[in-house]
Amino acid sequence: MRRSEPVLRRLLLIPGILLVTLFIALQAFHTGTAPAVDVGPSPALRSELPPLVDVAPRCQRDRTGLDVDGAVVGPLDLPPDHRVSSAQLLGCPAAFDGRRVTFVGELIGDLLGRDGGAWVLVNDDDYALEVGPLPAHRDRRGINSGMSVWLPDRLQVGITGLGGPGQRGDLVRIEGVIRRTDPSDGGGMTLRAETLEVLAPSAPVEEPLNVAQVWLAAAALALALGIWSARRLRADR
Repeated sequence: MRRSEPVLRRLLLIPGILLVTLFIALQAFHTGTAPAVDVGPSPALRSELPPLVDVAPRCQRDRTGLDVDGAVVGPLDLPPDHRVSSAQLLGCPAAFDGRRVTFVGELIGDLLGRDGGAWVLVNDDDYALEVGPLPAHRDRRGINSGMSVWLPDRLQVGITGLGGPGQRGDLVRIEGVIRRTDPSDGGGMTLRAETLEVLAPSAPVEEPLNVAQVWLAAAALALALGIWSARRLRADR
C-alpha cells in the first residue's frame, strides 16, 4: 500500500529526532555522575596510614634514558615510620636501589607463583588509597600506578583477596628492599617484601546504577527501531 508523500516525510523525521536524542544521552553519559559507593579505605584507616617521606630525588639521565651513576641530588633520608610511593621510586630508581622501604597499596590481579614465592602487583594510586575502584564512582584520579612485589610463601598466608572485576583487594603495608634491576623480573624495578600486614581485607564492589547509561541504551534502541521502521515504509512504497 502506497503512503502519501507528507506522511512519509514526517516519518523520515523520526531518525533525525532520535539521533538528536542519542546525542543528548551521550552527553549525559559523559557528564553525568553515578551514585557514589564508598569502597575505599575508611577515613579512620586513611588517617592512620604512614605519611609519605618528604623526598624528591632527581636523577640525571644520558641520551639513552639510563641513569648516570652518582647523579642523585642531595641526601636521601628515609625514616622507618614513613612510606614511599611508586611515583617516588620510579622517578629515580638509583636513589632507592638496595634501600629498605615501607610501601602501602592494594593487591591487584593475580599471585604469579614461582619457586619459594609469588609476584603480585601492588597499586598505591588514589583508587587504592583514597576513593576505591573506579567502577563504584565517577571520581577520576588519573592513571593506575604501583609496584611489582615479590612475596615469599610465608607472607601469603594472611591474604584474603586480590583486586579485580567486582572486588577490591587487600590493602597491605609492606616492608622490603628495592631492587633497581631485578633479574628475576626481567630486569624491572621490584620490591622484595620482608614483612606484610593486611590493613583492610578485600571486599566486593557493586557498580551503582547509572541512569545516564539507561537513557543511552533506550535512545540507541529507539534510534534503531526508527531507522528500521523508516526503511520498511520506503520499501512498501
